[in-house]
Amino acid sequence: MGTTLKSLAASDHPTSRGAAALIEAGYDESTPLEVLTPGSVTRTIAETFARELAKLYEQLEEVYDSAFLDTATGESVEVLVDTLSIARQPWWRRCLKPLGY
Repeated sequence: MGTTLKSLAASDHPTSRGAAALIEAGYDESTPLEVLTPGSVTRTIAETFARELAKLYEQLEEVYDSAFLDTATGESVEVLVDTLSIARQPWWRRCLKPLGY
């Protein structure tokens, strides 16, 4: 196989972000994936970390997309529309001071 953390991190595989995070966490980038044998504690931690990190990135992307009217869906659209449809006073009303009678 010959795959290393570095080559996995550079790929477009869904776990590439997890591999990059493992490198940042202190794993040597030349660590072969074969060292992480099935059932080992290290592999279990690495796979769990990669899966959770992928979920986190998906959630962050969803949060980011929900902030824009073009990409928002569901309840996010309703919140954006409610926020943007606040009745505004005409400019001349804001400039005039109310008369005290």
